[in-house]
Amino acid sequence: MSRPEIFDRLAIVMAHPDDEVLWACSALRAAEKIVLVYGDLPCAPVLSEGRKVAMAAFPLPTLDWLQMVEAGVFDSASWPNARETDYGVEPHPLLRVLESFDADRYRRQFAAMRDLLRQRLAGMRNVIAHGPWGEYGHEDHVQVFRVVASLAEELGFQLWVPGYYGPKSRRLMLRNLRFLGRPTDWLPIDGALAEEIAQIYKRTDTWTWIDSYVWPETERFFPWHAGGAPAGEAASANEIARIPFPPEYEARRRAQWRWKREAVRSLLSWWNGRKAG
Repeated sequence: MSRPEIFDRLAIVMAHPDDEVLWACSALRAAEKIVLVYGDLPCAPVLSEGRKVAMAAFPLPTLDWLQMVEAGVFDSASWPNARETDYGVEPHPLLRVLESFDADRYRRQFAAMRDLLRQRLAGMRNVIAHGPWGEYGHEDHVQVFRVVASLAEELGFQLWVPGYYGPKSRRLMLRNLRFLGRPTDWLPIDGALAEEIAQIYKRTDTWTWIDSYVWPETERFFPWHAGGAPAGEAASANEIARIPFPPEYEARRRAQWRWKREAVRSLLSWWNGRKAG
């Protein structure tokens, strides 16, 4: 089998340590660079310290860890109709979940991240980053996508995004389908590598995903076209895989439910949906 075109001078850019193994595991060994953006999360000192240990034990020599400070804006957008901005999606203080929520940092760090990634991505032919809907719907993921997309034309690389979505992010995924072209062939996921990296995160208390998560056997990536996919080549919704959440995920989500916050989110989502048409 010939080497996939996407593997030619490839960099992977993901937000948090563990995102790379979740959303781009099939390409990790092929990448010349694996760039992970965030380090400390001020409201989570155990996670912050654990990431230092995990990154020191990362099994591939291509890791480049930027160690930017997280803005703590997770789940603070008006999902499912998150308002898209130049710097990501708009966080709202009434929807804050994390104690270290800092919307100003989220807005400011776009430019700083862009400067750092411009250096790392120069000379790359292909770059895999998060999707414009942030896979399951994560504000940091969307920002990383926006930064990388803003550099694609300037640096001359092809941007690719993973083909995963969650219920929260489905509407944002549908709004962005017209920018995605035909996907790669199905690429096999290295199950042994996935388990090795996941165990590093689990033993350092930095695994932020579902403990019982099982990777699919294969995955594929979609090319991003800033002006829209060529005629007849746009991806379709049924080509984007819904993330297989296990039953305990829904139970955990319900345990974190706060009705006042969700009432505000529903109102903002309704308003943004009207404006977006």
